[in-house]
Amino acid sequence: NAEWPLRPGSKKFLLNHKTDICEQADILLATDIPKRISALESLSKSAQFSWESIEEVRKCSVVDGDIATTNTYLQDCFAILKPLMREFIDNSLLLRTWVTMLVPKTEDGDNLGVQLQYETVNTCDDCSVDVQRLYYYINGYYVERARLLSKFEKYGSKAHACVRTSIEEYDEATFIKFSLSISQLYYFYLSMYDKIMKNIDKIKKPRNDSHELYFTW
Repeated sequence: NAEWPLRPGSKKFLLNHKTDICEQADILLATDIPKRISALESLSKSAQFSWESIEEVRKCSVVDGDIATTNTYLQDCFAILKPLMREFIDNSLLLRTWVTMLVPKTEDGDNLGVQLQYETVNTCDDCSVDVQRLYYYINGYYVERARLLSKFEKYGSKAHACVRTSIEEYDEATFIKFSLSISQLYYFYLSMYDKIMKNIDKIKKPRNDSHELYFTW
């Protein structure tokens, strides 16, 4: 097979970049992800995300008898959640890239080690997609809440009670969804970490004659 032509210096740049990714992955697995798992476990048990805080969420839906344009309690929750979600997406992508780089050139078929590599990539992908859906839901929450508020603006006092109840219920349901998302992030990290660490030797060296890095360029 003809090799893909590279410009002078490109091969060195790519090798350095791959080495950097491997080093970042090692740090994630050795320290960062265990710390994040522990932090998420603590956050899931915190008062702010406890279901006992639902009444506080409802109080922020309606202030002094009027429908609040923004639920400040949920805003505070989103301010905590969004960076955690972005971090998870970045970390899962880095681990996915790292494992993909370790997949050897196909020669005589894939053995167990290579299959484990592909399974790990799929686990990273699945977890990342689920977290992205949660992240996009935050924007959807504001769009839907604005739609409910527009009904109140349109129909005035005639729809006040109905719209008020709808918004209170919607804010409560959103809070429950995102209080559960803390546990989801925890289990997603745990799932990726467990999958990798249980098979770390096979992932790094899927074949007996494997080298540490599979750079085919």
